[in-house]
Amino acid sequence: MASSGRAPRSDTELIAAFKKGSLPAFTELVERHQRSLINFFYHFSWDRQVAEDCAQDVFVKLHRHLDTYEPQAKFTTFLYRVARNLWIDKLRAGAGDPKPVSLESPVSYGEERTLRDRLPARAATPLEILEKEEAEEAVRRAIDALPEEQKMVVVLSERQGLKYQEIGEILEIPVGTVKSRMHTAVEKLKELLDGQI
Repeated sequence: MASSGRAPRSDTELIAAFKKGSLPAFTELVERHQRSLINFFYHFSWDRQVAEDCAQDVFVKLHRHLDTYEPQAKFTTFLYRVARNLWIDKLRAGAGDPKPVSLESPVSYGEERTLRDRLPARAATPLEILEKEEAEEAVRRAIDALPEEQKMVVVLSERQGLKYQEIGEILEIPVGTVKSRMHTAVEKLKELLDGQI
């Protein structure tokens, strides 16, 4: 890590250092991006182990090929592009099927809070708890029911907090297509959830 008093090195500086043989630079890159990458996979698989394994696979690919990487966009754009391609490969192999989610599942990877913790703090009635559980499960099922291209846009935007421009670069599509897919996904979610929550 950067010594005290110095600003942390940028991703570009870390990549340059790694290309010169600095393994600690690659370790710093992993530490910087691992949590968000695992979180990305978690929102597709709903399985902590699958998410961790996928993130590790991405970093293995990066380690093998980073010496030939030439930055043409932000490193995170490149990182999520590799992640997206790996997830598509998993789906094609049938290894990326989402798992059922319980209320004990974390809200996001690495968080102590579970879905149950998001229930109202006051003593809720059994009916309120049931309704809340059903609503959360309905939303998750609706997102999982979206076509993969729409689900990818929703997760990158709403879960990873990326801007449409970045999503377009990751998916290698125009920003207008990102907006169109998001609009279609939102309409589909409304349709799927109509009367359920």
